[in-house]
This record gives sequence, structure tokens and C-alpha cells, in this order.
Amino acid sequence: MKKVTYNLSKLNEISDNDPDFLRAMVTMFLTEVPKDLEHLAIAVVENDHVNVHRYAHKMKPSLEMFGLRSHNEILILEDWGKNKNTTKDIKNEFMVLHQELENILIQLKRDF
Repeated sequence: MKKVTYNLSKLNEISDNDPDFLRAMVTMFLTEVPKDLEHLAIAVVENDHVNVHRYAHKMKPSLEMFGLRSHNEILILEDWGKNKNTTKDIKNEFMVLHQELENILIQLKRDF
């Protein structure tokens, strides 16, 4: 039995269980998240607060809609991006986020 690490209940609720809407949202997730994740990775490595905030904020609704556990990490990254005076190292939070999203992308490609 495969381990499902996402939850489509919010998407099913807002779409009234419309399979076409669900497929469209999954397709958008599969298209946009890898690009945003790459931009976020670059921003994290460069300690670019503005772009860490920008991409974390952009990705947050998708993580919420797909019921992902890494929602907490994206909030930490988003907050770090707003606070330019912080010395906090966010690489661990990014790595947790990155790993979960890589797994989710694989799972969604298999399932859809």
C-alpha cells in the first residue's frame, strides 16, 4: 500500500468534488511548485530575505490546499524573510520542506 502524504479534502470541498477541477489544481501544483521551490532554494542559499519571503508566501496557499505537513516550515521561512535582522539559520526548515515537496511531486505524478 502506498503512503499518501497529501490530503485533497480541502480541494474536494471547494470544488464540490469536481474531478476536472481537482485535476487542474494538481496540474498547476505539478507545474508551479518545482519552479517556486528552485527559486526559494536559491534565495535561501543567498540569504535573500526578500525572495525567501516572496516564494514562501506564494507557496503557502498550495501547501494549505494540499494539506501538507511542511506548512509549518513554510511559515518559518516566510517569517524569516520578513525579518531582515534575524541571524536564524533556516536551511533545516528548507530541507524539510524540500524533501516533503519532492516526495509529494512524485506521489501526485503517480496518482494523477
